Amino acid sequence: MLESTEYATIRLLNVVKSMYKIPRYGHVKDITLFFSSDSELRKDYMLGLILVFAMLMGIAAVWFLSLIVLRLLGHRVGCASGRPAVIPAEPMADTKGSVRTDETGEFIVMQADQNRVNRTRIIFFLSVLYTLAGCGIFMWSMFKTQGSMQDFYEYAEDVRDGFIQLPSGIDSTLASSATLQTPKTDMETALTNFCAGHNGDLVNGMNPQGLGASLKTASQIIPDLNDDTSWSTYNASLTGMNEVLEDSVSFLSFLDSPKKFWFLGIIGCAGGIGLLALFLLSCAWNSGREGYEFNGESITDCSSIFLNWAAIPLFALLIAGAWFVTAVVFTSGAANADFCYSEISTGNTVLGFVKNLGYDETSSFYLMTDDYLHNCVDGVSATMPAADDYNTVLTTVTNLINDFTSLNVAEVDAACGASTQSVFDEATSFKSVLASHASDFEIVYEGLSCESVAPLVQKAVYETSCQSMSKAFLWTWVSGLCLSVFGSIIITLRSATSRPQIYLVSSGGDGGNDDNSYIVDSDDEY
Repeated sequence: MLESTEYATIRLLNVVKSMYKIPRYGHVKDITLFFSSDSELRKDYMLGLILVFAMLMGIAAVWFLSLIVLRLLGHRVGCASGRPAVIPAEPMADTKGSVRTDETGEFIVMQADQNRVNRTRIIFFLSVLYTLAGCGIFMWSMFKTQGSMQDFYEYAEDVRDGFIQLPSGIDSTLASSATLQTPKTDMETALTNFCAGHNGDLVNGMNPQGLGASLKTASQIIPDLNDDTSWSTYNASLTGMNEVLEDSVSFLSFLDSPKKFWFLGIIGCAGGIGLLALFLLSCAWNSGREGYEFNGESITDCSSIFLNWAAIPLFALLIAGAWFVTAVVFTSGAANADFCYSEISTGNTVLGFVKNLGYDETSSFYLMTDDYLHNCVDGVSATMPAADDYNTVLTTVTNLINDFTSLNVAEVDAACGASTQSVFDEATSFKSVLASHASDFEIVYEGLSCESVAPLVQKAVYETSCQSMSKAFLWTWVSGLCLSVFGSIIITLRSATSRPQIYLVSSGGDGGNDDNSYIVDSDDEY
């Protein structure tokens, strides 16, 4: 397993291990096959993810299909169809057997029927509470998930922005390197036998003859980068890399900004579920306060019309959407676990993506990716070792030319016993061109440096994707599952939002007033 680096903390979380164990029913878990050129391998991996998605959607489909069947069966299955509970009631009778229900408004229901209504209502109330809790946690976890996704996108965008300027930077560096050669040669020629008659005096604490010799020796080491074909090859590789990075950032653009339609839509729907759950709870509470009503005598008002024709259907639609979103997040979490488990365990997953994109193990893109993820500690990517050496040479020559041109010409003339103005003119000309070339090279060097690139790449992969995003996926799909399950229970027990209906039956001559009977008034609360 990979160890933590200078730039990122690498940990294989338990949630990643658990999500990785989600069964794929014989299909592979190698996420690198997503970019494979072999369509059969891509299909094999995608089928595994589809089966993960189907695990939750299958539960939702069976549940909602059962509700539809029960609805079609109607009164045959009683309140299971969503209709108000209909229970028998016996009229009140005095000791002489005379019916008194019409006078008192009281009747008798069996205790078992009353308990069934009470149990339904209690489960309904608890389901609403759990749904509201799940709704709140789901919205919070969606913000966490979107935040992690946006961080990942911004890291990818920063890497792209850093590399996109490198091809033009290399072109400018090669051009300025060619321009540098003539003034460099002229200065080296001028420095030949510079200050040969030096009398030993120091100028600004420096030996002008020794300083000139050191400057000439150092400048001769500066090569013409155009003679090194690896720079042109590297430039072509960077152009290909930029195309891949641009396509990747474009593909990930849906992760950017919490103002995206999909994110606002999910948050809005979750809020709608919470509001409708509260409305259904109030309807259930009011129906409990209003008591029983006689079968066939239900009152139709605006509230009941909105409940039956808008609130419940819309709530059911939103819960179906919650099942879908939960399944998508569950599947995304499984795919993310495939990536993180393999990458942290072997270090070959990202490199596998690169290979499947058509870059072999000897390509600059592959080697750079490996360096920035696993090997980058100091300097630049190991694919361009000459860059570090060249930077050292430029720094040395720049320091020497600055020291040399800072000398007072008159004092140097006195120490050398001859005029040195022409040498200083050549040195000043070289210094100007060198500064321009060094500026061009610095853009390339900084763009390739480990300090610039490795933190972005490693934090995106090992901290954002494999830590914060994995945790966010877990919270989102667990809270989404809670929301979906208890929301489905609310739909199943939606009869609790209506007043139970009663119909009178014969008391059988004993008044029906026994230990298993319950005397109520049609307008009593229960």
